[in-house]
Amino acid sequence: MHNIALCYHQAAAPCSMQEGAQLLSSAISDDSRTDKPAQYNALLLSVSANDPAALASSLSTINEYCPIAEFIACAQYGQSQSTLEQSKLATYEGQSLEWQINALQNWQPLREKQIAAELAAANDSGKQLITTIDDALAQAAELKTARDQRLNQAQFTAKSSAVDVQLITAGSAKQLADSVASKGNNHNYWALCLFVGEQGELNKIKEVL
Repeated sequence: MHNIALCYHQAAAPCSMQEGAQLLSSAISDDSRTDKPAQYNALLLSVSANDPAALASSLSTINEYCPIAEFIACAQYGQSQSTLEQSKLATYEGQSLEWQINALQNWQPLREKQIAAELAAANDSGKQLITTIDDALAQAAELKTARDQRLNQAQFTAKSSAVDVQLITAGSAKQLADSVASKGNNHNYWALCLFVGEQGELNKIKEVL
């Protein structure tokens, strides 16, 4: 799975989210970029706001629940910009957007969901192993109580990430680029992150966001 991201503070000059989507679209359609994917079904995560403090606040939920490096940096920049009369952070002169390779096991919510599923499977297996021997009933009851307590602690419940999540079906880089170019709005503070991979991988991410 690949991802590519662009946030408002990375653009060479201030621009709207819609303009930022067009910049991201150009990077997607650029065949010269390294590590570009071979397929282009995608999941687009986006968030925008009217001021940097509001953007940082909107990103706080997903940064705590499912950290994404680009969103963390964007929230930090937005928070700094909102508290300083003049930003003392280094301004970007524009930067090359490159694809990155990601593994699903790096996603914390997916790991937690997998652990919960494994514990549930162990729970089902454990039920099949319980015998009907009378002298084991008392011990089984104690083990069941302890097991239920562990299972209750390990249950996974997806949280709302407070970002917009959109699945995009595309057969080529151009189709994906055209679709991304049409996204966005007039807000000047925004963050975009695009994950590209197999449909099954993308569905797993969408389920936990």
